[in-house]
Amino acid sequence: MSHLNWSSVLGIFLHLIFNGGVHGEFYSSADAMQDLAQVEREILNATRSYLEEQQKQLDFYRNFLEQIKEEHDWVVDQTNLDEYMGHPLHAFRLIKRLVQDWDELVFDPIMSNAPREELREFVDSVVSELGYPNESELQGAVKGIARLQNVYNLTTSDVADGLIDGVLYESELNWRECYEIGVILFDLGEYQRSLEWLQVAFVILRGNPGQEENENFYLSDIKEYAALANFELGNPKRSERLLSQILELESSSTSHLTRKYIDAKKPGKSSEVNNPTWYANYTRLCQGKKLPEGSNGRPLSCYLDGKINPYFVLAPLQVEPVHVDPDINVYHGMLSHQQMNSVFEEADKLVMYRSSVAGAGGQGTVADLRVSQQTWLNYTTPVMKSISRIIQFVSGFDMAAAEFMQVANYGVGGQYEPHPDYFEFNLPTQFHGDRISTSMFYLSDVEQGGYTVFTKLNVFLPPIKGAMVMWHNLHRSLDVDARTLHAGCPVLVGSKRIGNIWMHSGFQEFRRPCNITSDSYKSAAYRN
Repeated sequence: MSHLNWSSVLGIFLHLIFNGGVHGEFYSSADAMQDLAQVEREILNATRSYLEEQQKQLDFYRNFLEQIKEEHDWVVDQTNLDEYMGHPLHAFRLIKRLVQDWDELVFDPIMSNAPREELREFVDSVVSELGYPNESELQGAVKGIARLQNVYNLTTSDVADGLIDGVLYESELNWRECYEIGVILFDLGEYQRSLEWLQVAFVILRGNPGQEENENFYLSDIKEYAALANFELGNPKRSERLLSQILELESSSTSHLTRKYIDAKKPGKSSEVNNPTWYANYTRLCQGKKLPEGSNGRPLSCYLDGKINPYFVLAPLQVEPVHVDPDINVYHGMLSHQQMNSVFEEADKLVMYRSSVAGAGGQGTVADLRVSQQTWLNYTTPVMKSISRIIQFVSGFDMAAAEFMQVANYGVGGQYEPHPDYFEFNLPTQFHGDRISTSMFYLSDVEQGGYTVFTKLNVFLPPIKGAMVMWHNLHRSLDVDARTLHAGCPVLVGSKRIGNIWMHSGFQEFRRPCNITSDSYKSAAYRN
């Protein structure tokens, strides 16, 4: 492929990224990433067609030039030239080529390049329909990888080799990809993690001599970034040593400018990570580990319940109690494959958007502590009427104050850090009381990760497709139950889909009446 053609294709995609690209934040949803895969497939096919058309055009140009060359080869000296020009048809052909053929057959097609314009129009239409990522998407994906390393204690070398939590996948990264991850993490201020990725990139590149034509240049570039990362981490001596190694091999290197920059700046502080108090419990539970617990009565065991409501007499609920006081129960087999597919079909009709974190008055803000996409389904369709009935019969609550089902999907490193579902203060104006209970449906299995964990109760729940987990966020006194702080762990491999339904305390006074004495004291020790 000629440089001209490659520049044309590159120009199209740069146009999409900086001018015409529709930003859809794909990395925060595995379902949205499927749309992105479709975009690339469409671009791949369109580019292949473009190159085939260009090749046909080049073949035509080549044949045209060969024909002219044959005539010119015949005119090797002045004698033949006189004889050639003396023939009226030869003179006609020469003039015709210069007047028409060169312009119409060569110059005009090269300048207009219809296949390139067709490619641009086609890709523009695909991007306007499905979207196209930008630089922040790439940063989001890299932050997701770093998040997985932090939560699941994954080494950088293992991740680069495609080894995820003990399972080897055929997805190893090359040196350049590791280098790019390191550079992005450096730009994000994640200097320690950046240094790890740069070191892996250096080892891979140096371990494959001859792989890159400018190998020494790239090795020096990696070292220079590593020098800057070490400096930001409070290691100026190591930084100086790396820069000296570069300059010893190539005195003309621009690393002397980096040295001047470092000399004029104070070194950073040592890389001590101050994690929040809940972080240790959170990461341990996400890894499927619990703290040892003492003997608290009889161990919990699964049971069938057909008495909670006549609806379940013939098909009793399959109940797995996972915690008592507060009660957390998993109900298995609550939704069939057909029902879940119907939920997906309903969700696909709506726009999925980045999940936000609720603030005062229900106003949401987008933050990295919650990485997913969501939409809301009302209870007007047959499948949603059926789900509404199930929730009402299991919980015993009045659905009049229920929120619509929130359908959420988690993407690269998708998570929701520890949070309560209740508001306690500044309730949204449309709410009839606070969120008295949560009913969470697991709409997919997850290959690795994605647990639901209760950091103050030493409980973790792996997602099981078709199951529902339910708990109360408020005491009977309607005071908030701080013990219900919970989180959605990052998805390691796979796609996590859930459906949340929150019941409000309004209209429930006869469904879950208060006790004679307040029970809010139970949460006192869990407030912090």
